[in-house]
Amino acid sequence: MLTESLKMQFTNAFAVLEAAIPSFREDVWRRGKSPFDGPARATAHALQCAEIYTCRDLSILENLGKKVWEMSDNETPSQESMLRYLSQVRDKTMAWLDGVGDAGLATPMPDVHAATTLEWVVYALRHFQHHTGEICAYQKQAGLPPAPWK
Repeated sequence: MLTESLKMQFTNAFAVLEAAIPSFREDVWRRGKSPFDGPARATAHALQCAEIYTCRDLSILENLGKKVWEMSDNETPSQESMLRYLSQVRDKTMAWLDGVGDAGLATPMPDVHAATTLEWVVYALRHFQHHTGEICAYQKQAGLPPAPWK
């Protein structure tokens, strides 16, 4: 029951980001200061962190060819590649939550700042929503309506 509720919240958070990504003109999408400013960089950061939370593997920070903060604007991922990546991360997140299950939420979370797995899951969701909110703010700055809230 708890796991299904968390999955619904993650599904809704992913849906907001999925709606925001294609709304930007390419020049606006790719423009931003390192490390995580601008729609492309913030999206890459949000998705990479969501994936890191599911498997706790920091090598993911280079899964786009190099670290996003080392990329020039022209090297940042395209909207199409970010939409594909979002789909993969969403699937991985749902599988991770299924694997944790309700009973696993109360277990200790070793080697991280969270006391329990539930605290870690909630932190991961808050972090993802924080960066999704930034991306919606970039939409407003670009004169676009923000992605609809889910």
